[in-house]
Formats: sequence, structure tokens, C-alpha cells
Amino acid sequence: MISVKKDFNTPPTELNTDKRTARIKDALLLKNSHKFDSSVYRDGTINELESEDLYHNKCAYCQTDTTAGAPMQVEHYRPKSGVAKDKTHEGYYWLAYEWSNLLLSCSKCNNRKRTQFPIEGTRIMVAKIGTDGLPETDYLLADSSVYKSEKALLLNPELDEVEKHFVFLPNGEMKALSKQGQKTIEVCDLNRNDLVIKRLSLVNKYFDRVQLIMKDFLSDKIDKKTFKYSLNSFLTEIAALQNRVNDYSRLGYFMFAKFDHFFSNRLETKQRKAIQKAFTLFLSGELSN
Repeated sequence: MISVKKDFNTPPTELNTDKRTARIKDALLLKNSHKFDSSVYRDGTINELESEDLYHNKCAYCQTDTTAGAPMQVEHYRPKSGVAKDKTHEGYYWLAYEWSNLLLSCSKCNNRKRTQFPIEGTRIMVAKIGTDGLPETDYLLADSSVYKSEKALLLNPELDEVEKHFVFLPNGEMKALSKQGQKTIEVCDLNRNDLVIKRLSLVNKYFDRVQLIMKDFLSDKIDKKTFKYSLNSFLTEIAALQNRVNDYSRLGYFMFAKFDHFFSNRLETKQRKAIQKAFTLFLSGELSN
């Protein structure tokens, strides 16, 4: 998960139509019996959600890019047709077509989350309706004081500084640093086996590479000039993994920021000392000289 900036007050043009208004009014009348229209909330938003301005074609929860496989889904942060473990709640049906309630999700995270929406505060059961027959603004915008009072335990990358709530480990797992972080891992199953394997394979790919560079240098298979060039290329790639356009860019941040933990400390003594020295030179810009 990484934080993104979305302008809640400037939705895609497709969400400023008479059709959308009619769907909202129908939902207010029928509640969770309303036939939710994905041609409005999905077709009108998917391109903008996938764009470089927001999610870069990656899931808001697990940061996986699935564009080569199953299409991304438009996920309702607050569930539209019911809330798990709360049979008295009919869902946040009035938010079904609300821009600030729509996130980009892969099918696996979406299917695991479903209608889960744990909170610590008091749940909003219904929206206050204005003179125009639509929900008042405070009952629409996700960053309003009304919704902040719910004290949601599920992190929202469009609202929360999610980077403060997790760390990534060299074994590919996420570790929570807060109650919200832990609940988000549980709700979206962010340590599910396939995700851990994908993240671990990325770590191992670079660990195997640096280990080979170190072995070749210490066994005199490559000279010092080639060694420095190879390490500089390697470290440049590690640094670039943090770029938000990449899959698992938050993991990439930890791979670089916690370089010793992910790489150096896993090497034998001679290799460790050499790579630590090289990393220091890289940070100062001297490794490429």
C-alpha cells in the first residue's frame, strides 16, 4: 500500500450525469435492494483510477499490477450493500456512486474484503438528505468529520498516510505497526501465500544477483573496475524499485532503505564488508567514479 492523492471534489465527468443522480435517488429509496449499476460507478471511473495520477494500474491494497491478466475492479471502500458482522446495517448504499468511496482493487483483495468494514467509533447508519433529495456533502465525502467519527480500522490510501502502518520483511511478509495496519492485513489478506511468494521472489532476485557479483569479485573472476560498475548498476536498480510506477514499490523502499537487513547481513563476512563499503560509496555518489 502507498498513499495517493485524489481530489474528491473533482470526480470524472461521467460521475456528473443525470443517470448517476437517478441511480443515487433510486438507491436512497430501495437501499440495498437497489440494483447497483456498475456502468456508472465502474465504467465512469476505471480509467482515471488506473491512471498515473492515481494507482498506476495497481491494486490500492496489495500493489499488484494485473493488467496482463484479470481486469482491475472498482472497489467500494465503505461497502454498498451490507456490512459484515452487522446485520442491522443495510450498507452505505448512498455511497455506491461516490468518487471518494471508490478505489482500484485486484479481484483477490476485493473478494477477501467483500463487505468487511471494521470500525472503532459509531457507525453511520443513514445519510442526511438535503433539499435537492440527495445526501448532504458531509455524508458523501470520505474525509468529512462525519466519517472520521467512525474511526475506520481499514486503511484508505486516499486518506491515510499508510506508509506509517507497515514494514516489509526480507521473507516477503508485511508486518503491522498499528492496529489499523494489522486489521488491514487481516481484512485484505495481504500476507496470503501468492503475495508473499511474489514479494519474496523480488527480494531473492536481487539477493542472488548481488551474491554472484560479490563471489565473482572475491574469486578474481572480475576486476575492480567491473566490480564497481556491476554494483553501481545493481544499486541503481534497487533505488529505482521505490518508484511508485513499479509493482510493490513500498517493498522496494525497504529493500533500499534497509539495505543491510535485506542484503548485507545475509552475506558471509568478506562479502558483507565489501558490499557495505560499496553501498556507502553509492550513497555519496563515489561508486561510479
